[in-house]
Amino acid sequence: MFTTTTTPTVVVAAVVRARGNTNRVFCSRRQSGSTTCCSFSSSFSSGKNEIEEERRSASASRTRYPNDKNERTPRGAKRSGNVGFSRGAILKTRASSEGLSDSGAEPWDPSEHDGALDPIRNEVLLQIVQSELSDEEVNKLVWQCLGYEMEIELDPETLTATEKWKVSDKVFPNWAKRFPEPPDVIGVTRKYYPEIDQPVKEACASLTRSVASEYKNGLKEQLRPLGWKGFKMEGLTPNMTRRAQAANWLVYYRSELRGVPIEELKRRREVRRLKEIEDGEEKKPTGGSAQSVV
Repeated sequence: MFTTTTTPTVVVAAVVRARGNTNRVFCSRRQSGSTTCCSFSSSFSSGKNEIEEERRSASASRTRYPNDKNERTPRGAKRSGNVGFSRGAILKTRASSEGLSDSGAEPWDPSEHDGALDPIRNEVLLQIVQSELSDEEVNKLVWQCLGYEMEIELDPETLTATEKWKVSDKVFPNWAKRFPEPPDVIGVTRKYYPEIDQPVKEACASLTRSVASEYKNGLKEQLRPLGWKGFKMEGLTPNMTRRAQAANWLVYYRSELRGVPIEELKRRREVRRLKEIEDGEEKKPTGGSAQSVV
């Protein structure tokens, strides 16, 4: 706290130090990690207002950094010495300072893809749920988004070309551990005997559980403007259900995963995991960080 004997120079210097947290840095980053622009802004008061502001800042500092055992630590923070922070708060603060976000992927830009339209735009998703795309085509869309790569193999005798899908370093880590080969998530045979359908059922269930909770109704929200309101229970088949589940995952993928570096997705997953622990939701069976494809 200042006294009447403090010189104006000391007051200003102290105010600058006390109000250093009011400086803001605005950074715009592209997915490549390069910073496109930065600007800094700060504001200072003068005279008696400086002293009052310094007092308020000091009071706020005591609240954020409790140094007395009787002072209350903010909820979710762990006391360590004189400063209490949760690991989740530290990660979020660091990400914010680096211009990162805890969610979201860049929207599709045709100019960056030779003018091509988004291959999983809403019109394509509508074709999926309306069975206007074959089961094989739906599988390939999902495989491509998961990171699997396709190669064309040519039979030297018959000169017949066949597609071969294989795992690559682009496949999401957790998913690659469970599925080193691209799995059928639709059921192209449409035979639902357990010995045939069980692997399909498990793969589709894993895909569905990996969708974050807030996107569970993402497909309906996206396709409602196109006139699709979901399936009715009457006449519903496993194929229809799996098509809707695959399309819903594609909504989640393009909104949160596409184009985001794996390391950044891992950081976001850790932030989400810590938040789930704070909220007591770390054991939820679906839509959580434990079920993530990352």
